[in-house]
Amino acid sequence: MSLKREALKYVKNPVKIIPRLAAKIAEPFNRFFALIRVRVRGVEEIRAGRRIFLFGAFGGRCYGDNSAALFEHMVEHHPEVDSYWVMRKDVYTEYMKSDKIPFPGKVVFKGSFRANILALIAEVHVYSHGHYDVTDYPKKILGKTRLLLLGHGVTALKKKTFKSRESGHEIAGMAATADFVIAVSEQEVRIKNEEWHIPLEKIILTGLPRHDKLLRLSREQKSSVEGKILFMPTWRDWNSRRLSLKGSEFFSQIRDFLVTSGLDGYLHAKGVRLDLYIHIWMREFFDDFTKEFDLQSVNLLPQSIDLQKIIVDSSLLITDYSSVCWDFLFLDKPVLFYQFDLDEYEKKRGAYLDLKKDLFGPVAYDAASAADLVRQFVENGYETEKYRDQMDRMLKWAFAFRDDGNCERICKHIL
Repeated sequence: MSLKREALKYVKNPVKIIPRLAAKIAEPFNRFFALIRVRVRGVEEIRAGRRIFLFGAFGGRCYGDNSAALFEHMVEHHPEVDSYWVMRKDVYTEYMKSDKIPFPGKVVFKGSFRANILALIAEVHVYSHGHYDVTDYPKKILGKTRLLLLGHGVTALKKKTFKSRESGHEIAGMAATADFVIAVSEQEVRIKNEEWHIPLEKIILTGLPRHDKLLRLSREQKSSVEGKILFMPTWRDWNSRRLSLKGSEFFSQIRDFLVTSGLDGYLHAKGVRLDLYIHIWMREFFDDFTKEFDLQSVNLLPQSIDLQKIIVDSSLLITDYSSVCWDFLFLDKPVLFYQFDLDEYEKKRGAYLDLKKDLFGPVAYDAASAADLVRQFVENGYETEKYRDQMDRMLKWAFAFRDDGNCERICKHIL
């Protein structure tokens, strides 16, 4: 996040300035004094025979994703381990306004003295995006602590940035310090070995933890006649220095898709709701959407929403390059790919698949075409038969397992 955008966030929310500033000032002192305490007393004495695992995601900015799914599984099925969720105190306060965290007594605040003590004595750190999800201590300080990278989703539509190691070899940045990295299929094992440069012995084939919950929720789902569509455009790194998305091609295309095309009016007339979920890295731009998109059929979802429930309740996904498309495929649901900036995306980010040949749903490159495809899905009851062969092919490509045993497969490696 750029310095300008970080400042803008607090200009828009001045009441958050003092608490966040106080936390940022305290964090280095908490890290220092926690380290001194552990060095003086020793890890084993403070552990007192406990097995401690820490979990986190998105740098402490939210509760969710694969880390949360595995955390809940550990708390419920492996009480012999003291499992804790690490998140920022200000974020926790927002979540608890609507009771969004299932085990609040298991939450520790990122950067606090207690969280730092736990980070230093924990047996395992589990994270989705980077080790900073859990702690800011470098790996060399943590001794025998094992680091497990779960990742955010299926690795296919977004290439990763790389980091040079002391040996001179490059490795995908988010996996640079991990002792283990999970994979969902043999194809993903290959990508993470050949493209990310992770040794095969560090890659464990297990499936994604959150897919266990998706399966359970889908089995419990009650049929509904009300149509719901989820629209989840992904984040573009090249927009990171903007103070507003207004005036960007990204914002213009979304407006054309929802408004200019007449899609909002059509969906309203059909009684179909479209849920728009803004990527967490675009949360500073939330006002751009709330002020500009006062539409009849569009519901702007809050960041704290349980996205898995939304996925299960939705009949169709509209996205561009988001890995959530694989969650819909996992549940055998249709996906419409709206890729208005494909050439720019392939140049600046890139994918491990051929985006013109390997996708498993219709692709639109402009707003009008995307809106027409949405209308076709609605009129045809979200039928997938037209894309059945490609969906089946990519199901085999993407998933070694389609059961609810992913969490326990991971546990067998870390317990």
